[in-house]
Amino acid sequence: MLLEIILIIIALCLVFYRYVTKNFNRWKDVGVPFTKGRFPYGSHVELISQSRHINELIREDYDKFINEDLHGSFFFGKPILTIHNMEMIKHVLVKDFNSFVDRNDTNLIKLFDGGEYDQVWVKQLPSLLGDEWKDVRATFSPIFTSGKMKGMVKFIRKVGESLNMEFGKFAESGEDFELKEVFGKFSLDALATCAFGINPQSFEDKSTIFVKHAARIFTMTTLDNLKMFSRFIPFCAELQKFLNLNAHKPKATKFFRDVIRQTIQHRRETGERPNDLIDLMIDCMKTSKDSEENNADVIDQYEHDMKLAHNKTKLEFDEDIIVSTALILLVAGYDTTGMTLSFMGYYLSMHPDLQSRLQSEIDQAFEKNGGKLPEYQAIQELPYLEMCIMESLRLMTPVGGLMRVCTKDYKFPNTHVEVKKNDVVIIPASGIHQDEKYYPNPKQFNPENFSKEAKQSRSPYAFLGFGQGPRACIGMRFALLEAKVAMMMVLSNYTFVYSQKNPDKHVIDPHSQLGYVKGGLFSKIRKRN
Repeated sequence: MLLEIILIIIALCLVFYRYVTKNFNRWKDVGVPFTKGRFPYGSHVELISQSRHINELIREDYDKFINEDLHGSFFFGKPILTIHNMEMIKHVLVKDFNSFVDRNDTNLIKLFDGGEYDQVWVKQLPSLLGDEWKDVRATFSPIFTSGKMKGMVKFIRKVGESLNMEFGKFAESGEDFELKEVFGKFSLDALATCAFGINPQSFEDKSTIFVKHAARIFTMTTLDNLKMFSRFIPFCAELQKFLNLNAHKPKATKFFRDVIRQTIQHRRETGERPNDLIDLMIDCMKTSKDSEENNADVIDQYEHDMKLAHNKTKLEFDEDIIVSTALILLVAGYDTTGMTLSFMGYYLSMHPDLQSRLQSEIDQAFEKNGGKLPEYQAIQELPYLEMCIMESLRLMTPVGGLMRVCTKDYKFPNTHVEVKKNDVVIIPASGIHQDEKYYPNPKQFNPENFSKEAKQSRSPYAFLGFGQGPRACIGMRFALLEAKVAMMMVLSNYTFVYSQKNPDKHVIDPHSQLGYVKGGLFSKIRKRN
């Protein structure tokens, strides 16, 4: 009996070994340069051990194959094709978008598809596939038009007043502070206020449960990884779903799901309407039956490429879609905006001349509006402010790689390269953003990289801070507005001063989901005359 058990275990191990390694010759066979795969983790054991952040690995692999149009690697046994060539990137993200609609393949979806609370993540926009994603995207895109964003300024300004009061305390004490601790509170409060009319008041109550659960959402522990990656084992994902086991921070997910549901129920019972994003989502689900093509206001290349012409096949959604969409807006915006503002404050403290130039532009805008925060349109007409934000995003890119999945066999035009249905393609944003072909002195903070002339001199697909094409960040307008209002309110009153507490070298914290600096970034702040 013991012998039979041992033989069965050996047989299962051999089957698993074959299952993982069967595609390890894929890139060699088709002549694509690649990083070798090793059993069982693929090309990078660091992703499993959490010793390195994925953004660093993507950038290192890009540099290793910098003179190539593309390169291959493996995640466990899954072949990954990383594309460097701008024309090929354009085909994936825009021109042949219908061949690369999805962001996850069916195996990667298993990472989220577990018990009751995991279902909130399965229904979020980044996880939806095919026509279902197109339906939800077309339904909610009208929320983020310029006209709708004008109504968000009043909510963001209110939170900005608390941000200024917090900085006033640091200016008075003269002490160093960690930038993301402050800007993270602003980002969370602004998003929660705009998304579902609840101000967590993070500045007033530092131990609020809202902040605690938001922080948990953006922390990846080794146990979190083990829970999720265990679903790659054959039949394990199905078993966990059957047993109602949740892997993706169930306590924090339940908290936010319940908050959003209670908000929707309260609005329906009372008729209360602050015109925040929840109200706009409810409106869209009631009335939107047209394709997005008739709703979006197109301004530039980015928004033209982002446009999705799609006649919805499903005209009604359940409440869970609102819950998942509202949660992903909060989650996607909280850390990215807080990080971007933190990096911007840090770089401005290092470059007082650039900070003074930005303050002059902001001061003029306030003067034209009688000393008050300008209206939405005037905020959009401050070029140097946007240049500084974009350069901060370029230097420290929160999402280091854009993932797309091939939905049907495809051959790149004018090449021998073919990808098969369900193959994964990566666009290496963190590598491209540090490539001197597109950005001279790429490690230097230089907002002129986003001057009109500089942008015209390179491919628009060389900047991927918000993605590109129909799968680009749906909340890009809101995120930029939030960052602009925050910096305008702060820099009209204060000046960032470099802190000696900053690390000499930036190392990305592997436990940070979006790649923040290990140990944090620090600054002092001084009240302006």
